[in-house]
Amino acid sequence: MALIDKSEFVGLDGVAHLCTGGEAPWLRSHTAACERFGALKSAGMAGREEMFAIGERARVRAARVLGVAPGEVAFLAHSSEGLNQAVRSVEWRAGDNVVFADVEYPSVIYPAALLRERGVEPRVVRARGHYVALDDLAAQVDGRTRLLLVSQVSYLTGQRLDLARCADLARGAGARLAVDATHAAGVVPVPGGLCDFVVSSCYKWLLATHGVGLFAYSARRVGELEPATVGWHSVGHRGGPADPLAMRWRPDASRLEAGNPGLLGLSVLDNALARLERLAPADVERHAQRLGAELIEGLRSRGWPVITPEAAEERGGNVCFLAEDAGGLAARLAAERVLVWGGEGRIRVSPHVHDDRDDVARFFEVLDRVGARPQPSRSFIPS
Repeated sequence: MALIDKSEFVGLDGVAHLCTGGEAPWLRSHTAACERFGALKSAGMAGREEMFAIGERARVRAARVLGVAPGEVAFLAHSSEGLNQAVRSVEWRAGDNVVFADVEYPSVIYPAALLRERGVEPRVVRARGHYVALDDLAAQVDGRTRLLLVSQVSYLTGQRLDLARCADLARGAGARLAVDATHAAGVVPVPGGLCDFVVSSCYKWLLATHGVGLFAYSARRVGELEPATVGWHSVGHRGGPADPLAMRWRPDASRLEAGNPGLLGLSVLDNALARLERLAPADVERHAQRLGAELIEGLRSRGWPVITPEAAEERGGNVCFLAEDAGGLAARLAAERVLVWGGEGRIRVSPHVHDDRDDVARFFEVLDRVGARPQPSRSFIPS
């Protein structure tokens, strides 16, 4: 059975929503949270103080999800901003290198690709059979590696990496580890304490919405970060007219928030995390992996090429399989009220707390009717 009843969400009547890896459904309680925010917005400065108090409560809750201290968490506009901050925080020299896999999300790759202009080598690890082997990552890490960039759970294949081993790889070379936990946070544990930097979007597995991204860093290992973008909120105390150039950074990660964070988005995030906190994290992980195992077994028995590892410890909530015209197949499924993500040569099925075995059965019933025999195109997926 589902861990959160479908009635708690908007628009799930008669829908098999298996698309959390793309866009999570909207909790009905979010609407009430937005109405409360509206009342605070109209309440003057007292209302604004309460908005910030809600934001700080969300910071504490987000820190628990990421496995870090609240003072290590900043609310940025999105995870892409956090990845740029992580890359810019390294003191790069010509001849250094940065290591990442070819199947990483573009927001992981692009900030590192720009380093070529500074004489830094982007080392691209090629996935083999859609699988990123940690030994292949290790083979590219050396004494000039300054940053190892990984996703805890792949958006493209659903593979989950062992972050403890990734941390050992980075530490052994004197490099930093930056992790995109967007497809992990909210469904599997995030060992943020192992990471030098960790980011996450909030509109997927955390059940919140756009406009707020999580960024955390280890001040103990990284040192005091200088914000890539600076504003009034970056400083703890202004010099005022007597000393207008004084910039005394805030003592924690909130220095990275140049201005007011997205307070409406934080109200939604706080509400989402409060709802998820009523569930045991181990139950959420087991639930996703049980449904994932059923998906993998059913897809393989039908001849669909699954590219997500079968072992539970090597996957999160995403199950991905190759499909000819993946976008078209996803559209045909959606026409039958089965929601998945299709693109880049594969279908991604993402069951979460609102899904149950009936949703998986519904997915296969419709797939068997609208899906052509498996003849996958591999042109968009590295092998």
